[in-house]
Amino acid sequence: MAVKITKVINTSNVLKTIWNHQGISRIDIAKKLKLDKSTVTVIVNNLIDKKYVIEIEEGEAGPKGGRKPVKLKINKLFGSVAGIEMHPNFYHAVLIDLEGDVITSVYRKVSINQENFFEHYKQIISDLCKSEEEIPPLLGVGIGTTGIVDSSSGTILQSIPLKVDNFPVQSIIEEREKIPVSVENDANACCWGEMVFHRGHSLKNFLFVLVEFHGSGAISGDLSHGIAVGIGFVFNGKLHYGQSHSAGEFRSIGGNNKNLSQFSIKDEDTFRVEEDEKIFDQFALELSDHLAFLVNTLNLNHIFLGGDIEKHRDRFTPVLKDSIQRNWPYKDVDKCTIHYSSFGKSAVAYGAAGLMLSRLFVNRELIHKLYK
Repeated sequence: MAVKITKVINTSNVLKTIWNHQGISRIDIAKKLKLDKSTVTVIVNNLIDKKYVIEIEEGEAGPKGGRKPVKLKINKLFGSVAGIEMHPNFYHAVLIDLEGDVITSVYRKVSINQENFFEHYKQIISDLCKSEEEIPPLLGVGIGTTGIVDSSSGTILQSIPLKVDNFPVQSIIEEREKIPVSVENDANACCWGEMVFHRGHSLKNFLFVLVEFHGSGAISGDLSHGIAVGIGFVFNGKLHYGQSHSAGEFRSIGGNNKNLSQFSIKDEDTFRVEEDEKIFDQFALELSDHLAFLVNTLNLNHIFLGGDIEKHRDRFTPVLKDSIQRNWPYKDVDKCTIHYSSFGKSAVAYGAAGLMLSRLFVNRELIHKLYK
């Protein structure tokens, strides 16, 4: 039994290394994982036999000549992963292959709550998998949603917009559909998307700020305010969840207890933030000052912004840059780089898929199947 567990762990590590470093050789895998070359060869050959991994063109021979190393990559046709953003007013979903490329996507304006959550989920999966072309088998599903989420159990602990309290999404879907599921807060899901997209690079310490402007076109009639901001924290390459999974739940220190809004702006005015220049400027400065405090205090070198704020990047970026520099007491220029999401409107959905994709390579049940 101990030998088999070791094989599973080694296989998982080899698989994830190939995924993180597409085009890597067997020799370099052995060096990175400090495994014997013969052990890596046996594992890789098994993965190739199972069509999980494929060989691509040979690399360059070493300086002393000899046999050229054969490069390896994940076989993207082996399977697919779905990522879904479940929002109170819409759902947005993507289906990606094992390289992270989008196969298809769906978007629909609907009203989502706990009562109809699973009904919408089934419709989404059905829509994603409808295609005239052959789609790789679905290996797992990631869900990103608003509220406080315990991602370890896949439970939405609290979500006022979704009218949810202790909703065990993961266990319900896995029991009914017999497929691996991951559930994550929407801003944290966006962090996963950037880490997966930039895998193999040193993107280890950053913030992702997800901004939504509800405006007057929102379907849900009981939204209490028109601006929603969530923050995801990544330190040393890992999501920071906090003691009760609520890290990143934002509220301005200038907020008024009489307001439900996260900002000092009056609730009724937040719905006009995109229409009224004065309200937008107040919002931009208030949020930027808070982000500048975090960036400078934590000495972060990257900050990502996504959601509806992307439409206003030309107005918002200068304000944020000024706040970061203005709140930095030293003469040297701050090194933090401001980015906008790599995936636009698909940021949450893609990030949820990225989370599931990342977890697939350490899913022992899935790896066990390779030995059947």
